[in-house]
Amino acid sequence: MKCEVCQEALSARIDGEAEPVPSEQVDAHLEGCAACAEWYDAAVAATRGLRLRPITPTPDLTESIVARAVAEGAIPGFRDERLETLRLLLGGIGAVQCALGIAQLAGFGVGVHTDHLAHSGAGHLFNESTAWNLALGIGMVYGALRTRAAAGLIPVLSGFAGVVTLFVILDLARHETTVARVSSHLVVVAGLVVALLMQRRLRGGPEERGRGHEPVPVPEGARGGRRLGHLSRHDPAA
Repeated sequence: MKCEVCQEALSARIDGEAEPVPSEQVDAHLEGCAACAEWYDAAVAATRGLRLRPITPTPDLTESIVARAVAEGAIPGFRDERLETLRLLLGGIGAVQCALGIAQLAGFGVGVHTDHLAHSGAGHLFNESTAWNLALGIGMVYGALRTRAAAGLIPVLSGFAGVVTLFVILDLARHETTVARVSSHLVVVAGLVVALLMQRRLRGGPEERGRGHEPVPVPEGARGGRRLGHLSRHDPAA
C-alpha cells in the first residue's frame, strides 16, 4: 500500500468517515511505516487540539439583529413605531423642500430677488440653485420611502449644511442676504437631523435595542453560540 493511500484512509478514520481501503490493510501498513505512523500521530494531535481548544467568548447579537430586522420590516407583523414616525417626518420635510424649489422656480423663492437675475450669469446660478433645492427634496422623499437609502443622504446634507453655514455667516455680516432666505436652509438641517436619527435607529445601538416596537420572541435555541458536543469514545482524537 502506498503512503498516500494510507494517509488518506487515516484522515477519513480521524474524521469518522468510511475508509477507502480495508482497515486491516491500513493498520498493517501503519505498523511497518514509520513515516505514516508519525503522520498519524501528528494528525491526531492537531485534530484533538482543535476540538478541545477553549471557546472564545463572543457577544450575543441576537437582540440587536432582531431589532434591526424589525426596524427594516424584515419580520412580518412587527413595525418599529419610532422609525415609522421618523420616516413620516423625513417625507414631510422633503415635501417642504420640494415646495421651496417649485416656489423658487415660479418666481416666488424665499429671499430671492428678481433684480439679482439681471447680472451676467445670475440666471444660470438661479437655475442651479432651484435644481439643487428640488434634488434635496426628492432625495429626502425617496429616503423616507426607502429606509436604507436615508443613510446616503447624510454625507450630502451634512456637507451642504456645513458649507452653507459658512456662507450664511459671511453674507449676514455683509448684509448680502435676508433672514427669510437663511431660514429656508433650516429645512435641510431638519432633514439631516431626521436622517441621522433614522440611521441610528437602524443600527440598533444598545440604548435603542428593543425600544419603540413590540417585543419579538426569540427562540431559545437561537441565543448564544454553538455548543460543542462530547467526543466519541471511539474517536481517535479523544
